[in-house]
Amino acid sequence: MIRHLAENRWLVLDTLAIATGLVGGLVAVFFRRLAEAVGHLFFGPVLTALPGGDLGLVLLPVLGGLVVGFAILRFAPEAGGEGIPAFMEALHNQGGRIRIRTGPALLLASAVTIGSGGSAGRDSPIAQIGAAFGSLLGQRLRLTVADVQILAISGFVAGLAGTFNAPLGSAIFGMEVIMRRFRMVDAVPILLSAVIGAATASAFLGTNPAFTPPKTDLALSELWLCFVLGVVFGGFSILWAGLSNGFERLFEMLPLKEGLKPAIGGLVAGAAGLYFFGYGIMGVGYDGVDRILSMVDSPTGADLQILLFLLALAAAKALATASTLGSGGSGGSIAPTLYIGTVLGAALGLIFGTISPAAEGHAPTYALLGAGALFAGSAGAPLTCVVMISEMTADYTLLPSLMIACATSYGIAAIGLKGSTIYTLNLLRRGVSLETGEAVLERILVRDAMVREVVAVSPETTIRMARDMIVQHNIRGFPVVADGELLGIVTFDDIRKVPEEMQDEIRVEDLAVKDVIVAYPDENMKQVMDRLYNNNIGRLPVVERENPKKLLGIVTRTDAISAYERVAAR
Repeated sequence: MIRHLAENRWLVLDTLAIATGLVGGLVAVFFRRLAEAVGHLFFGPVLTALPGGDLGLVLLPVLGGLVVGFAILRFAPEAGGEGIPAFMEALHNQGGRIRIRTGPALLLASAVTIGSGGSAGRDSPIAQIGAAFGSLLGQRLRLTVADVQILAISGFVAGLAGTFNAPLGSAIFGMEVIMRRFRMVDAVPILLSAVIGAATASAFLGTNPAFTPPKTDLALSELWLCFVLGVVFGGFSILWAGLSNGFERLFEMLPLKEGLKPAIGGLVAGAAGLYFFGYGIMGVGYDGVDRILSMVDSPTGADLQILLFLLALAAAKALATASTLGSGGSGGSIAPTLYIGTVLGAALGLIFGTISPAAEGHAPTYALLGAGALFAGSAGAPLTCVVMISEMTADYTLLPSLMIACATSYGIAAIGLKGSTIYTLNLLRRGVSLETGEAVLERILVRDAMVREVVAVSPETTIRMARDMIVQHNIRGFPVVADGELLGIVTFDDIRKVPEEMQDEIRVEDLAVKDVIVAYPDENMKQVMDRLYNNNIGRLPVVERENPKKLLGIVTRTDAISAYERVAAR
């Protein structure tokens, strides 16, 4: 019966995940069309109405910032900035519950930010809108918290997959970065939603890869350069995460009305976009990626000039994005991160070509490795990037190189950021922890949570005496001990089954469970809680590993909860 109910539950959840994937894919199509329409409006009639020359172009993202700041963010502040941290907080700390108005606010705020020339990606808003639908669906159907969370993350990856046409990479990102865990029971609905989201978006937008793949592959003799690239990009990842977080803090401290701050961020994006107009600084930036790849594919000899130009381009995009999102402009950071990584990777590829003959002419390939390495390091997503870059280029020949570059960058960045990412730095600054209850319990040892002064009974104790001790000590179970050795355990449930007239005749040794389930002082409380729930019991005697008969203490569910609250409070 229980198995039948579980199977029905997963059948329902998978069906809802498919529906969520369909909506996520449609959201990806609709948002792209909406952002394009807003872009035509700003770069058409609005630009024509502004003062002529360069000033009008610079003012476009300023106007967009004013619209976002005063018309949208005052109704839904959570729609401002990079939305993935807010979604992670809702998923982990609020049971996956997302406010209904968050979706429409994100839709409008992000479309205006991107369409007016602010430097941000479509990825996060689309994914969050999909997540909002999944969350709302789960709440309306009164599903459990765990199921609402699964549907929310399913909607998220569906939108992401529809944006990048990368279903597997998007699903891995959802589990690796957002959920922060991999579980096979969660993977099925998430994968289904991602595939449906990508297929739905592709039906309207086509199946062309996001980036034009390079014409050259890397030789085996170049793999050591992939390791060097990973080390360099580990440092870049630390800088990029620090820059993004630093601009958020800067705008928080800026003594201006909140509604004006997105306009200030838009001014930086407009100025940078004017100087590098046509290279993808304003907006999402994909229009500049193919141009950059073509530029480094066959340099004409002015490699130093191209190198300096690429470094300036990466700095401009980083400043424009950090200003746009840090000031409250709405959008995602994944696309800008990939852009910056592509530009820096191309620059590093040119350098590699001068020091290694085997790498000459391979700068476009290193550009794509740079995109993956910067995202892997800053977002803490090595597995995601290995798969996603391959999907986005429709080319899997770079898998070994991507594995080396992404894993190395992730390792360096994890050390430098102390386990944080570009998404969690914001949360940590606000004192928000995403650590799950299971993770907290794993840090608590039994010896630190158990009660050492144990109330025990001897085998000869009568049932009536044991019952009186339950009332006296407010304890529902006792270890049975004789000559300092643990013989068994007796509980209130055992005692209450004995008739009143027989409680003076029957002794504890007649009722006690002899095959005792125990805990050890060097175990963690996660293991103990699993044992308690799996066996439907309330307490475990704590004994020595070397001498299982020697009683050291007792640990209960209440002890586990108390220990968790103490550690969580710290």
